[in-house]
Amino acid sequence: MSDDLSPVEHIRQLFAQRQGATDEAILAELAALPVLPDESDPAWEDERTWYELADRFTALADIAAHRRLYAAIPLLLERASYGDPGEMMRGLRHCLEAIVNPEWHRLTDICMQMATASQAGARLWSLDELGILRDPGALPIVIGALDDVADEVRTVACRSLAAICQRDATSRAVAIQVLQQYLERHPHSTDQRAGQEALTKIESMI
Repeated sequence: MSDDLSPVEHIRQLFAQRQGATDEAILAELAALPVLPDESDPAWEDERTWYELADRFTALADIAAHRRLYAAIPLLLERASYGDPGEMMRGLRHCLEAIVNPEWHRLTDICMQMATASQAGARLWSLDELGILRDPGALPIVIGALDDVADEVRTVACRSLAAICQRDATSRAVAIQVLQQYLERHPHSTDQRAGQEALTKIESMI
């Protein structure tokens, strides 16, 4: 590791080092990158995880955005952390959106597919993006995620459901019904809080 480089400087360096690489080489490097550890994983206490893995992920995401590499979107989501270590993951949306702008339906389509991926981080950040895009066509996928095995995914699904209802009034009645059922099925305090917040928000729209 180079101790004289800040994370931002290191990411810029990695970006610059790949300026001459082909799109195929960038996609291959991204495909070979391991999935980022969960936010709760002790691996994040090791500086090498940040320097050798997180910084490279961020640099490759930036390159994908710069080159508008559509094929990079599922690869990035597949490697996304379950959680938001160091608040690094929340910035991923800007790279994904830059790749497709203004063809938002293309990102919606991929996020709908990735919302049922085996990797929890992929599901988490796909559902988060669906809440930003607010396409009512994603409603069945978001409703299905309310029963995800991962608690953070369920929380984000509640939030994204309310976001879709902000744009699409026709989704509100169904959303209210499924959230009421969700609150009956999931007694944990985290689920109750997320479900009730979404329900209250949607009811206020009517």
